[in-house]
Amino acid sequence: MASTDEELQYDSSWARRPLARVGRMIVALGLMRFLIFLHNAPRAHGRDRLKGLQGPVLVASNHASHLDTPIILQSLPRPLRGRTGVVAAADYFFKNRFTGWFVCLCFATIPIERSGISEHTREQINGMVADGWSILLFPEGTRTRDGRMGRLKHGTAAMSIQYGLPIVPVYLTGTHESHGKGSKWPTPHRVHVYFGEPIPPRTDDDYRALTTELRERLELLAAEAGRAEP
Repeated sequence: MASTDEELQYDSSWARRPLARVGRMIVALGLMRFLIFLHNAPRAHGRDRLKGLQGPVLVASNHASHLDTPIILQSLPRPLRGRTGVVAAADYFFKNRFTGWFVCLCFATIPIERSGISEHTREQINGMVADGWSILLFPEGTRTRDGRMGRLKHGTAAMSIQYGLPIVPVYLTGTHESHGKGSKWPTPHRVHVYFGEPIPPRTDDDYRALTTELRERLELLAAEAGRAEP
C-alpha cells in the first residue's frame, strides 16, 4: 500500500513517452475499445463541432461511471485522441502501486488531490500542457449515484483561465445504466457521447461565471440527449 506522500509525489510523465503510448494503443485503444464496443457500442454526436480544434484543450464531462474515461477518449476526434491525458483522484486510483501504474499506462493519468492541488501536481499538469497534451476532467469530482449530474466544482474553470485553454463540454448517457457506482461489472447498454461547442477561456479571472457557463452548456447537451438536468 502506497503512503500519502508517495501518492502526492507520483511522477506520471513516463506515460506520455513513445513506448508508453504504444502500450496504450494496444491496451486502451485496442483491447478496451473492443470490449466497450461489445458492451456499449458507443455513438458519438457533435464531433463536427470540434473540427479543426487543436490541442491542448480541457475536455469536461459529466461523470457516472468508470466507463466514462475510456469511452470519451475513444470517441474524441483523432487529432486529440492520442494526446489527451486524464486527472484522477490520487486517494482512489493510486493507493495501490499496480493500479496507479495501470491507469497511467491506459490513460496517461495525473493523480490529483481532492482536498487541494499540491505543488508537485501543479508541476505535472504544467508539464502535460507544455507538451501540448489535452486534459480530460470531471468537474463534479466524483461519480453520480443516481445518474443525475451533480454540482460542478470550480477547478476546471480555474485551469482554463490559468492556462488559457478552451473547454470542450461532453455529456454521456448510458454509462450509469451499464456500470454505475456500486456495480461490480458492466452490463450491456448503449452509450451516447455528445460533444458541445468549445468554450473559449475567459480574459478575466471570474472562474465562477465560467463554471456557470460550463454547467449551462452541459445542460444543453443533456437536452439534446433527451434528458433534463436540474
